[in-house]
Amino acid sequence: MRKFTDKINESIEDKIPTVKEYVERFTGDDEDGYLRWDTVEHMCKEFARLHVEVALKAASEKATVNTEPDYRGGEWSIVDTDSILNAYPLDNIK
Repeated sequence: MRKFTDKINESIEDKIPTVKEYVERFTGDDEDGYLRWDTVEHMCKEFARLHVEVALKAASEKATVNTEPDYRGGEWSIVDTDSILNAYPLDNIK
């Protein structure tokens, strides 16, 4: 049985365009290839925002918590930071 997070990783590439595809949305058929700075700035911010949103969603769903016994007979909950840091592979940014 596949995990829900497997579906997220499969859909990441479907939802987020590559840099080339993203830039082409703004340039279209512009033969000059000239972009104003405010357009470039907007494109960079939006492209980063798209990836951050997906990365945060993946991290929230892939984060794991380990428990360790404490000296009073209770337990400590410890977030596995690697599960968060590795939730969204940088290879997804193309």
